[in-house]
Amino acid sequence: MSEEKVKMLATTVQKLMSRGARPNVIKILEKSHAADIAELLSVLSHEDRYDVFLMEPNEEKRAEILSHLEEEQQAEMLKVLSKKDVITLVSRMEKDDVADLLGSIPEDEADEILSSMVKEDSQEVAGLMGYPEDSAGGIMGSDYVAFKKDMTVKQVIESIQAEGQESKVTFYVYVVNDNEQLVGVSSLKQLLLSKADEVLKNIMFPEVISVNVETHQEEVSKVVEKYDFLSLPVVDGNNELVGLITVDDVIDVIREEAEEDLLAMGRAGWGLNVSTFEHFKARLPWLFFAYGGGAACFAIVYFLAALPAQAEKSLNEIWLVAAFIPVLLSMGATSGSQAATVAVGNLRASSYDSSKGRNQLLKEFRLAFSFALIFGLLSLLLGLVVTANKSLVLGLAGVMFVQILLALMMGATIPQAMKRLGFDPTVASVPLFTSIADVTAVILLVSLFLGI
Repeated sequence: MSEEKVKMLATTVQKLMSRGARPNVIKILEKSHAADIAELLSVLSHEDRYDVFLMEPNEEKRAEILSHLEEEQQAEMLKVLSKKDVITLVSRMEKDDVADLLGSIPEDEADEILSSMVKEDSQEVAGLMGYPEDSAGGIMGSDYVAFKKDMTVKQVIESIQAEGQESKVTFYVYVVNDNEQLVGVSSLKQLLLSKADEVLKNIMFPEVISVNVETHQEEVSKVVEKYDFLSLPVVDGNNELVGLITVDDVIDVIREEAEEDLLAMGRAGWGLNVSTFEHFKARLPWLFFAYGGGAACFAIVYFLAALPAQAEKSLNEIWLVAAFIPVLLSMGATSGSQAATVAVGNLRASSYDSSKGRNQLLKEFRLAFSFALIFGLLSLLLGLVVTANKSLVLGLAGVMFVQILLALMMGATIPQAMKRLGFDPTVASVPLFTSIADVTAVILLVSLFLGI
C-alpha cells in the first residue's frame, strides 16, 4: 500500500474511531492485509494503535500484524498487552519472528515469555536466539519439513496433505538420510509429476546448495540472488538440516544491507533506530579524518605560498589561484567519488571479476581523459576571460586536467586496493579518496603557483 493510501486510511479510521463506529473499523481490518494494517498502525497515535490492534478479531492475523510492526512498536505493544494476550500472540507467530521479537526487548522480559511458552517451542526460539542476528542462523526459520530418502512420492504427498493448512512445506522438498543430514532436494513440481511408487532418492537432485548457520546474511542474499532460489536450506557443521531461509527473509536482508551501505558511504551512522551517542561515535572519526586532510591542505598553502620568493607575485595572480581552489576541489571530489561509487557498488554486488579488472580500469581511464579534456578546456576559456596572463591560465587548465585524471583513477582503484587489504571498501574508500584527492589538488595548484 502506498504512503498516500496509508495516510488516507489512517484518517478514515481515526474519524470512525471518534464517532464510535467500531464495526466499520473492524470491516476495514477484515479486508486489509496484515502488512497493510501494520503500516496503518505505525502512523496512528499510541492510544489508537493499541485500540485498533485489539479490534482485529482473528488471533492468527493479529499475530501476523505484530510480526510486521517495527521493533519499537512491537516492544510498545508488549508493554500494554496482558501477559495472557502476549503468550497467545507469540505462540501463533513464526518461530524466527518470535526470536527477533524477544531479541529486541529486555532479557528478563524475554525470559519470562520463553518460560511461559510450550517447552518445544521455547527451545526452538531459544536456539534461534543463540545465533548472531546477521548470520544465516539468525534469519532462518525452524518451521520446515524434511523427508527420508527412502520414502515414496505417495508417502510424501500423503504426509503433506495430512498436515493440511499447517503444512510447513514451502517451494521445495528437502531430503535427509537417517542421520538427518541433507542429501537432496526436489521441487514440488517434480514431486507431483513423478509416479506414486517412485522413491525420493531417485528423483531428488543430490547436489544441494545450502549455507552454514554461521554464514553472514549478506552472503546468503548473494546465494539466493545467484541461483534465483525461493528458499535456501541451512545446515550445521555436520551437514544436518537445521532451518530454512525463505525469499521474504532475504528481501529484508537486502533492504537492511542497502541501508547499511548507504549510511556507510556517507559515514552517517549505523541506522535510523540507534541512539544519538551511537551516531556521534560513528561519525566523529571520519570528521577527524576529513579535518586532517583539510589541515594538510592548509599547511601546504600557508607554508609554501607564503615563502619570501612569492612576495613578487602580483595580487591578481594570487587571487586568481585562490579563487580556483574551490573549483578544483569540487571537480576532483565529484568525479572521483563517482568512480569510487561505481567501484564499491561492483564490489558489494560481487559483480567485479579480477579477470575483468583491466577492462574496467581502461573504461575509467577513457572516461577520465574525456572529462579531464572537457573541463580543462572550460578552465582555459574561463581563465582567458578574466586575465591576460596566458601562462597562468594554461597552468590552471593543465592542473584541472591532471586533477580530474588522477581523481577518477584514484576513485576507481582505491576501493579495489582496500578490498585486497581486508578493509571494507564501502566505509573506507570515499573518505580516504577525498582526503588524498584534496591534498593532491592543492599540491598541484601550489606547485603551479611556485613555478610561474
